Amino acid sequence: MNTFQKIAIGLLVVTVAGCKDMGTEPVQPDPPVPPAGSTISFSQHVVPILQRHGCTGCHGGSGGLTVTSVAALLTGGAHGAAVVACQADNSNLIQIPLNPAPFGTQMPQGGPYLQDSTVNVLRTWINQGALNN
Repeated sequence: MNTFQKIAIGLLVVTVAGCKDMGTEPVQPDPPVPPAGSTISFSQHVVPILQRHGCTGCHGGSGGLTVTSVAALLTGGAHGAAVVACQADNSNLIQIPLNPAPFGTQMPQGGPYLQDSTVNVLRTWINQGALNN
């Protein structure tokens, strides 16, 4: 194997590792849904969901949509803001996991897709003001 082939394989490995394995690795179950009426925390509830479902691997800051901070979610990407504070039903973060998605492909691409209870945690966080907490 020549040097060029070794470099090409190395780049392929790095590229594939950057995105979530599309369905071949089991996803750990989501943590229990916080009790009704409790405040949903970005750092304690939302970030773990985004990490567990591979969102941060593909949307982690290399152009396009970034989901690693509240500010980035409010700014959004090519399809507008990912989060519209206090308006979950108008937020792409809620719309894109739906089947069918209103644009593009249902996320996370290739599944496994978010459970309704997980989407409801995201929905509650947004409707509570999408706080950076």
